[in-house]
Amino acid sequence: MKKLTLKHKILSLFVVLIITFSFLPVTPVHAATNTTSVETFAATLKKTDSSQLVGVFVKNVMAVKVVQQSSAAYVSSSAGTVTQFGMASQAGSIGLLAHNYLSGGSFSKLGSGTEIILVFGDGSTKKYQVTSIKKYQALSPTDPYSNFVNLDSPDTTLSSSDVFNETYGSGALVLQTCISKNGNSSWGRLFIIATSAG
Repeated sequence: MKKLTLKHKILSLFVVLIITFSFLPVTPVHAATNTTSVETFAATLKKTDSSQLVGVFVKNVMAVKVVQQSSAAYVSSSAGTVTQFGMASQAGSIGLLAHNYLSGGSFSKLGSGTEIILVFGDGSTKKYQVTSIKKYQALSPTDPYSNFVNLDSPDTTLSSSDVFNETYGSGALVLQTCISKNGNSSWGRLFIIATSAG
């Protein structure tokens, strides 16, 4: 049996996530406006160690719990949660996944400069600021090896591994969800990229 390289493992997992997002139902859910404070939100989260990411907070947009992947393809189907993408850490990033009909619906409300606060198990927080937003059209939304078109540069076609490297290879915080268009819930992919704000 051939041993898979890290690059092939990452590409395989990325493909599995694309498949997972492609076959889920579309039921739009509009997140309620978040009017709580980060301190109040942090107090509601389960206490763990300081290295465990347990919540994501964006003022007036979202206050959601973070769950860990139970398998390589797992993305939470519960409202009010995002899933930490295990393979992102191997690329040096923090990846958070959510379906666009659940918590991922809030991702499109984040613009350049938006502050995102991560909450850890001991109640500590770390601030990030959105620096880049990347959108891609999946040329074959249900094909795990689909190529993608960068919507900011429509003449550019990328492989799924290129998209992974452009987003998760940044060493930043990355929020990912699907883009719905023309009745297709997996028409494209949205990546919100944020860097540490201190």
